[in-house]
Amino acid sequence: MEDVQRTGKAKAIGLSSFLKPHVEAILKVATVKPVVNQIEFHPYLQRANNYVPWLQSQGIAVQSFFGLAPITWAKRGPLDPVLTRIAKRHGVDESTVLIRWHLNQNVISISTTKKPERLDQYILALHLCLSDEEQKEITEVGLTHHFRIRLSEKFEPDDRT
Repeated sequence: MEDVQRTGKAKAIGLSSFLKPHVEAILKVATVKPVVNQIEFHPYLQRANNYVPWLQSQGIAVQSFFGLAPITWAKRGPLDPVLTRIAKRHGVDESTVLIRWHLNQNVISISTTKKPERLDQYILALHLCLSDEEQKEITEVGLTHHFRIRLSEKFEPDDRT
């Protein structure tokens, strides 16, 4: 990938679903540091051992996929009433609240939609201000329930790495 970047065919090098041991191995030999690691990250999979802050301390941005899992793939979980209450208080959708939760941790949240009204809700996250208590409640309630979408068969049931 470094050769591809040097030819100008890529502006940056990114990683996807790399765990800490993988990133550590790359950092030992890389001459070009990866700029991002795209991982599954949401309140139900916050990653153990301070992985996200560690990546950020290495200068590697964290990009979340399946960030809306608590309201899509993991509906009827313990965050449902929390997200509904916070969203109602701010006059936004639960998706807006979850995206803001990510942004407050300097995590890039990505999602897809074909519906313009959903895009409008996603954009509202840029202006939403969650209180410290709201941010903390989402984090703490999220930690009570473990849910992984991608590669779940490769991890033990409660493995949060």
